Amino acid sequence: ILSEFDSIPILKKDIIRKYWSDIISKDYKTRKYYYNATGGATGEPLRFIQDISYAKWRRATLYYYYNWILNIDEPVIKKVILWGSIRDLRRNRSLKTKFLNWLSNTIFLNCFRMTERDIKRYIKIINSYKPDLIRGYAGALYELCRYAERKHIRLHRPKVVIAAAETLYNEMREAIEGRFQTKVYNFYGSRELGPIAGECSEGLMHIFSFNNYVEILDRNNMRVDEEGAKGKIIVTNLHNYSMPFIRYEIGDIATVGPKKCKCGNLLPTLLHVDGRIIEHFVREDGTFVPGEFFIHVIGVVHNKGFIRKFKVIQEDFKKIRILVIPEKKINNHIKENIENEIKMVMGQDVQIIWELVDDIPKTSEGKFLYTKSLVWK
Repeated sequence: ILSEFDSIPILKKDIIRKYWSDIISKDYKTRKYYYNATGGATGEPLRFIQDISYAKWRRATLYYYYNWILNIDEPVIKKVILWGSIRDLRRNRSLKTKFLNWLSNTIFLNCFRMTERDIKRYIKIINSYKPDLIRGYAGALYELCRYAERKHIRLHRPKVVIAAAETLYNEMREAIEGRFQTKVYNFYGSRELGPIAGECSEGLMHIFSFNNYVEILDRNNMRVDEEGAKGKIIVTNLHNYSMPFIRYEIGDIATVGPKKCKCGNLLPTLLHVDGRIIEHFVREDGTFVPGEFFIHVIGVVHNKGFIRKFKVIQEDFKKIRILVIPEKKINNHIKENIENEIKMVMGQDVQIIWELVDDIPKTSEGKFLYTKSLVWK
């Protein structure tokens, strides 16, 4: 069977949208399924079904990464999570969530809106709680460390810092490692597929091949295996039987790593992952807003299948333009909800302009820039 695996056509987002009902398993209702959605790392939102088998393997893969690659007991150690939450902005985080965070020694810090006051408070929490693990959006960690550096504030040194959700560029890694005085581990995954690869102590990204089967293909869809070769990432999830993702083109680019790693782990490796480009937004008062916020609001929270592709542009402090390639007629009620969420973060006086377009071009490097700020530096 595996010898014929290459003959299976590549699965793309537009195919999933067009044949959505055909891709779902006939017995999905027996599998404790649930709906999920991605904001779209390539600017293309997508809704899909997952099930309890997928969820269990996702948790098991994370446990494996923490324990067998990072050598930390993640369920019991003290953790600070710098992540995005719309619920926190609305101030309606549930008692159950608060209890589970307390039970797992986790402090959650919302990075969807980071004013200078927020960053000061977050630094105070980190320095007083003294977590063993800090995990967060790469951009949010970078902004927090840049602020600490500007203000000459010392930060608690955790055992591990994990950067996820966004591309971790070299200058970001240097700033985060320099301020926390510990190694930053890059983590790669997606909402559709769960954990895909995680960095080890030697700096290589180990592919969790027991959870997702990963191929690196060239522009002719031929597999490349030699170290240093670059190609698009094609992923087959091995555990979501309710809606199988087989040879799914996720939209990112990776560079093949060596066959063996000095850390001793036998899982296959990548040198690094490229392709996700995010520019962050900033308010006039200096408040930092990660680009991921807009992807989450438009592509996940309020996406009802009317947007095929989008791009959000901050033209100045008071003007945001949303380019949209529509899938169908845009619901005005949903547009209003999106605008309210954006104004809650960017300010009530911000002007939001919707522009329907036929195409959203990529950069000269062939990458899709799905948030663009003409203000952020």
